[in-house]
Amino acid sequence: MISNLKNIKFSKILLIICLIFNSMLLAEDNKPKTALVLSGGGARCFAQIGVIKALEEIGFYPDFIVGTSFGALIGALYAGGSTPQEIEEFIANTRWNRVLASQPFRDIEFVSQKIRTLPELFTLRFDENFNVIFPRNLLSTQALQERIFQMTIYPEYYSGSDFDSLAIPLRIIATDLKTGKMVVLSNGNLARSVTASSAFPIILAPVKYGTYLLADGGLTDNVPIDVALDLGAEFIVAVDVSSKIVPLAENFDVFDIFGQAMNTLAYPSDTKNLELADVLIRPEIDHITSTDFDSLNSLVESGYRSCQKYWGKIQPYADNICKSPDFLENAINKLNNTSINQIKYSSDQATREYILRREMELKEGDRWNLKLAQRSMKNLYSTGLFKNVYLSLSEVDSNRADLLVEVEEHERTAFSFGARYDSERKASAFISGKYRNLLGRGIDNQVNLIVSDLLFRAEWNSRTIRVLSSNFTGYTSLYHLNESIPLYNNDGRRVESGKLYRTGLEANAGIQIKRVGLTAFGLKWENTVADSTIHYIPRVNHDNYSVGSLTLRILVDNVDDPDLPKSGRVNDIRYEHSIERDRLKQFDRISVESVTYETFDEKYTFSTTLHLGYLNKVLNHYEQFRLGGLNSLPGYHQDELWGSMIGVLGLGCRAPLTSGIYCRLSGMVGNVWDGFSDFDWRQSRAGISLGIVIPTPIGPISADYGIGSHNHRLFYISVGRYF
Repeated sequence: MISNLKNIKFSKILLIICLIFNSMLLAEDNKPKTALVLSGGGARCFAQIGVIKALEEIGFYPDFIVGTSFGALIGALYAGGSTPQEIEEFIANTRWNRVLASQPFRDIEFVSQKIRTLPELFTLRFDENFNVIFPRNLLSTQALQERIFQMTIYPEYYSGSDFDSLAIPLRIIATDLKTGKMVVLSNGNLARSVTASSAFPIILAPVKYGTYLLADGGLTDNVPIDVALDLGAEFIVAVDVSSKIVPLAENFDVFDIFGQAMNTLAYPSDTKNLELADVLIRPEIDHITSTDFDSLNSLVESGYRSCQKYWGKIQPYADNICKSPDFLENAINKLNNTSINQIKYSSDQATREYILRREMELKEGDRWNLKLAQRSMKNLYSTGLFKNVYLSLSEVDSNRADLLVEVEEHERTAFSFGARYDSERKASAFISGKYRNLLGRGIDNQVNLIVSDLLFRAEWNSRTIRVLSSNFTGYTSLYHLNESIPLYNNDGRRVESGKLYRTGLEANAGIQIKRVGLTAFGLKWENTVADSTIHYIPRVNHDNYSVGSLTLRILVDNVDDPDLPKSGRVNDIRYEHSIERDRLKQFDRISVESVTYETFDEKYTFSTTLHLGYLNKVLNHYEQFRLGGLNSLPGYHQDELWGSMIGVLGLGCRAPLTSGIYCRLSGMVGNVWDGFSDFDWRQSRAGISLGIVIPTPIGPISADYGIGSHNHRLFYISVGRYF
């Protein structure tokens, strides 16, 4: 009897529990599906972080996220399990000037690449049939994709590349440039998808994705509320951070036109679509542009305040339940405990697989390592053979995964153009024809023509960054130049010009130390014909001679930027031993150049310069060391002074005046001498310069005034990069 009563009570309790559980399920089923829609808008999308902070504060966690352009970036990070604070930290720690860059960064290039690169202004590439392929963009998407990859690879792998299996189901909006139609991405490579959605035409390169050629989703649907409705959303919170279209000022310029074009493309054309949102949040950020990546704090705060106004309307749909609070932590733990089973490479590239394998620092059998994966991507991109590099993972079993490496190759044939002007050497330009990746082995062949008022140079060179899978490098060059060299009297006045004709052949082989050092040995033969009509400086030795020599070069270069360096150093040691020929006596020449850069308080960059050189024979002045010029001895003309021995010490400082304009001050002391017997440091000359420099896409624009010893004064103007 007692046993029966206990059974009855237990059954009642079980029935009550079941009823409660069923009612909870029913309530869950009846709960309206919610969605968060994030528009595009460049840097203005950072305001969406503040909106998410405010939504979480009242317990609103959406069932779906739909994002366009940089809104897709914010959405992907949030859907992948990152908190608003983590997203904000990620954005703050991103160096956007590096991420949105047109060229590979010097820190991922080998030294052999740094010393043989001409500063291109414009490049035309050709396909296999020699049809012109015009440039598709100004900036590469590789660095952006790599940065996004850092935060998305873990949730991507954990979800099996299914966006519905993320912490919050996600849709990413892009535009197929082939058809002009909207594409809704729901699976695949998460970093690649976000990059494609953010690729604003002309500025960023479109992304190949299967049969699609994808660009910014804002072109077709910048506030994709309709996509959220298609997913079954019943309550939609949309955040629109697109820029308002305002009338152009009367004195508008090309930059105003471009900005207005961006605003027009991104601004929602169908306002009725916006009315479909239950809550439409428009942060008060009209004063902030889409390219203002330094206004993160202000944007986040504006987004938070704007959302607060709608708390009352949103609160009834809040459930105070974070969908997957441990999603990202679990994803990180799973992948970090996963080993690489196989590394597979895309099969449609012409580049030999051993080149791809040698650049991979993550190997088969290794435990997953994010830093090694990122370095592998950088290594592959730094070869200059590929437009884009993508990594993705596919699970084999609980603790093993296959790594897929996809590369998009550059066209092999290209012609490049460059130009520069400076007040010393006047106008100069070059045209370069290149055939890269010969036989798929990474061998580049190049023909260059350089022309200026004072110089004509024609050359062919062949370069191998790395021989097979080693760190050995090789370089061969055949060249001819005609050079007019101004000659000056003691007062700095130009009196006449000398003519110099050189024809030479050189071959170098070296070993590279990581990516910052190079030790190279070489053979060089050179024939020189000098103008014999020069009267101001008497002839020394012969005007027509040939020299064969052995060369040694030790170079360390880890400077971060060739135009406006902020950190790093260049140490360059060269030694040349000549072989007697055509009555020219043997000589030994050695030079040491060292430049260091260091920045304090992220504003003030200080530099030191040291140049020492010694030539043990008094040769034709064309073979001697040259001194003078803005970067050598301010106040003097470029190469105004000649000697068999040189010693220069310099100090410099650069600081920002306003946004995009820098002030610089430098001072140097040194001289040239005929040899040790003539050396006297008390005879040193000094120079000081003050000027401004403005970085531009075509290279720095600068204006400097220099004052040197003996009343030497010069004004220097330059536009473009040195070559």
